[in-house]
Amino acid sequence: MNPRKYMIIDLEKKGDKRIFVTEQVVHISENNNGLWAVKFSTSQRIFNYNKSRLLYLTNPIGVDLIEKGLYIKNKHINNVSELLRFDDGRHIFYHVVYNNGFTENLDGDEVYVTRTPIDKNGGTTWEYLKKLAAETGLMTEEGDNILSLQYGIIDVKRDNVPLAQYLGDKTKLATYRIPKTIYYPFGCNASQKKAVENALTNQVSVIQGPPGTGKTQTILNIIANLLLAKKSVLVVSNNNSAVDNVAEKLEKEGLGFLVAKLGSVENKEFFIANQQNYPLMDNWKFEEVNSIKQQVTQALKDVSLCFDGQSKYALLKSELDALLKETKYDIMHNEVSDNHKWLFNKPSKKLMSVRLQYGILMENSKKVSHFQMLKWSFALGFKIYKLLKSEPQTVIKAFESAYYVARKRELENELLSIENSLKTIDISQRVTDLRQLSLKVLKNSVAKRFTGERKRFTLTSIKPQTEAFLKEYPVVLSTTYSAKACISKDMVFDYLIMDEASQVDIKTGALALSCAMNAVIVGDDKQLPNVVSQEEEIALNAIQSTYHVDEKYQATTNSFLQSCVKVLKDAPVTLLREHYRCHPRIIDFCNQRFYNGELIAMTSDNNEGKVLQVIKTVPGNHARGHFNQREIDVIIQEVMPEYSTSDSVGIITPYRDQAIAINQALGKDVASTIHKFQGRECDAIIMSMVDNIPTDFSDDPNLMNVAISRAKTKLCIVVNGNEMPSNSNLAQLISYIQYNNFEVKESKIHSVFDILYKQYTAERLAYEVQSGKVSEYLTENIIYDTLVKAIDKVQMSNCDVVCHYPLSRLITDFNGLETQEIAFISNALSHVDFLVYNSITKKPLMTIEVDGWKYHNQSEVQQSRDKLKDNILSKYGLKPYRISTVDTVNVETIEEMLANNLNKVV
Repeated sequence: MNPRKYMIIDLEKKGDKRIFVTEQVVHISENNNGLWAVKFSTSQRIFNYNKSRLLYLTNPIGVDLIEKGLYIKNKHINNVSELLRFDDGRHIFYHVVYNNGFTENLDGDEVYVTRTPIDKNGGTTWEYLKKLAAETGLMTEEGDNILSLQYGIIDVKRDNVPLAQYLGDKTKLATYRIPKTIYYPFGCNASQKKAVENALTNQVSVIQGPPGTGKTQTILNIIANLLLAKKSVLVVSNNNSAVDNVAEKLEKEGLGFLVAKLGSVENKEFFIANQQNYPLMDNWKFEEVNSIKQQVTQALKDVSLCFDGQSKYALLKSELDALLKETKYDIMHNEVSDNHKWLFNKPSKKLMSVRLQYGILMENSKKVSHFQMLKWSFALGFKIYKLLKSEPQTVIKAFESAYYVARKRELENELLSIENSLKTIDISQRVTDLRQLSLKVLKNSVAKRFTGERKRFTLTSIKPQTEAFLKEYPVVLSTTYSAKACISKDMVFDYLIMDEASQVDIKTGALALSCAMNAVIVGDDKQLPNVVSQEEEIALNAIQSTYHVDEKYQATTNSFLQSCVKVLKDAPVTLLREHYRCHPRIIDFCNQRFYNGELIAMTSDNNEGKVLQVIKTVPGNHARGHFNQREIDVIIQEVMPEYSTSDSVGIITPYRDQAIAINQALGKDVASTIHKFQGRECDAIIMSMVDNIPTDFSDDPNLMNVAISRAKTKLCIVVNGNEMPSNSNLAQLISYIQYNNFEVKESKIHSVFDILYKQYTAERLAYEVQSGKVSEYLTENIIYDTLVKAIDKVQMSNCDVVCHYPLSRLITDFNGLETQEIAFISNALSHVDFLVYNSITKKPLMTIEVDGWKYHNQSEVQQSRDKLKDNILSKYGLKPYRISTVDTVNVETIEEMLANNLNKVV
């Protein structure tokens, strides 16, 4: 039968070329039983087929390829004279006629015809990217623009790569069914597992990998699963060290022979000259595949059950460490009476609940009723009768001191319980089992796939023989800049993995998105971005103003990682939370200051001494440009002798001149700039900050984050002793270190007891909801919620708020106060309605009072108290911001208030 008019398919042979039987059929018709009666050219018999097996398709539709691209098995086909589509609504097949007369029938799954070319769909954005490449791309010695040449070979008709969606194609990114089994030959934790799953089930996924969270390990697990699925993968980065790290880890497991490092001409030449034969892999093979796979599944189940326990343990340990710090500060300021130690064995929640209710009664000048007393005695014991006869100051202090002891006991018990439950499954052994079993499955698959004599390639044969090349070398490494030139322009990889995407610029990253059907974008937008020179910034701004692109494509304000997160909304973003590098006291600053507290420190704090240090030189203008001899003297004379026993010591600085001078003074290469140290680590890190006061460059949050997180066990900051802006990252770090080291300087105000009073605030707001207003005026819940939302909106990530904070806990120095003021402060019931504070340094930032119009404006007594409180707090730089219940109170008004009051002190 004529294959241009009819198509007959034997579905029983699906997956085999013999599925197409059209040209073997002489006649086909439906018989009386509703079956297909078929006569083949090779037989006189009539064969009957069920319609569920044999498809008979007619009336094909001719596909116009003038402005469209045809892709067969992902390869761009250009030599087609006619393409016919057969479609019955459930099945799609194609008949292809090539220019040389050859014909071919294909399953619809093997064929893709483009909808709208990338250059048409991308419009202005596409032209903008090409202009960026042309104007700011690197030039060869011959004067050719490397990036423009790469853009010139992008297949603009291929609109099923992620570049299409990045440029504005409205088609949703594809999602896939999760594999039956996912393997982890390089180990895993909870968030790494989620990141691998997202990568394998989404056309594009983003992995945010903060320092020390196993970013490379995650990439390797993704590669391993792609190898098992017989997919090709292109791994790119802006620097060779990142891709070299991947290659080294694969080589360590004996899988290096699957990797081709291409990109630059030098890399290609080295690869061609050093092509490896297959290693001996006989001992990798085994027959009991299903049994091993079942063991992998069970090991993964066991490990997954422990992930929640591990995370909860780390979070509880962090809470306990913070509680112990706060308890020590509390003991430094308050004596604990032996008469009240009977409270220590009571539940912390009951202690806080009774303290709250007692405080509310005292605030409203009410006595404790007999019923209330009886109720509390059942909760805490009959000794409470004696305690409640004391002054309110004594009662409240007793409850709060007991809370610390009780909560410490509860945390320790919870930690012990989790430890015991984790012991029932040896988590360390099961992770090892998972890793080894997964690696065994991977190596078995590789050994059975790569057999016989290995094909060799030349520099000129890689591109024309791309299909064969990728079968031999399914993992290709390259710099992002050279990604497009690795294989034939008519083919793409199955997957692209871009590492260090926060250091990739938009024009180069977009180029890489044209290289594969799927993409995994890996980086950390809280680490150092790509460096833009002043000259390049001028050019970029000029191009942006010409093309009027959306902010999310602006090259001066976005790294490629940031741009992808903003543009590709369908792509899941996974944050790798578990941190394994730094001592908890080191990484906790980065966590609170830069990561909104989302990281989980999996390292242990064993009360080691001098984990954090700040050494200040004498005040003065010691910096000369980007060089500071005084800091070098301190490092040589004071710091290095102390760190002589550390396994590894690194000295880092924002400036190259300082690094060179330090190395010359020490006579060895130990110092480097922070930019060059990204990706590295040392047991002890010494930071030489150089500047007399922090600058926008040396105090940059990304730079500080990278610098601090290089240290595993010890961090020492060497800095000028001059006063510095309190809202600078460096000042925040110094205050954080002083708080953690209990270096209590003479100060008129205490650090904020936020563990105690965050719990008190939560209890108070919950009590208000359950019992009605605790105030007859504007509800505290409304103000609190509005404050929290406003803080978030103005991006003051290290600010927090507590309510009803006692003045006696806030003020420590009574010098200069009058007797009446001291008495007011000492009253346990004197408080500020809301206290905004820095959650890193624990420093109070501002106070807020909520005034009921009638109560405060018509009560002379209350007005007198307000004035007294204002006068007291003003002396400590904390004059209250007053909100009247007749004012308009919403997120916008509070946001404006915060911005005006906090922008210089946070």
